[in-house]
Amino acid sequence: MSVATAAAMQAYKQVGNQGISSDRLVLLGLEGILEYTRRARLAIQTKDLSVKADSMDKAYQLTAHLLASVNFEQGGEIAKNLDSLYRFLLNQLAQANIFDDLQALDACQPVLVDLRDAWRGLLGHS
Repeated sequence: MSVATAAAMQAYKQVGNQGISSDRLVLLGLEGILEYTRRARLAIQTKDLSVKADSMDKAYQLTAHLLASVNFEQGGEIAKNLDSLYRFLLNQLAQANIFDDLQALDACQPVLVDLRDAWRGLLGHS
């Protein structure tokens, strides 16, 4: 396990100990990633490097936290699918960040929306 993954897992556990359910944390994470990718997209278009760097970093960190939280012991096939989706997102975010690649950033959108909507459904939110 990498140092970054270990740190992400520790941060996730600390927040989880504050009374927020893990399912709610996943939903909040996905909503955060959607917001930060929206900001990053606008920053790339307007060539605002500072906002782009900050937004991409936060989107990447949130995605890494979600990846670190995947429970393979209890999650079965769903955990494997989430692992693949989160790794795809990390790859696309890195591509978008390094090359200001809006297509890579746009490829994240439908995945994030589908995941967010699935978690909302799980939690009974509309």
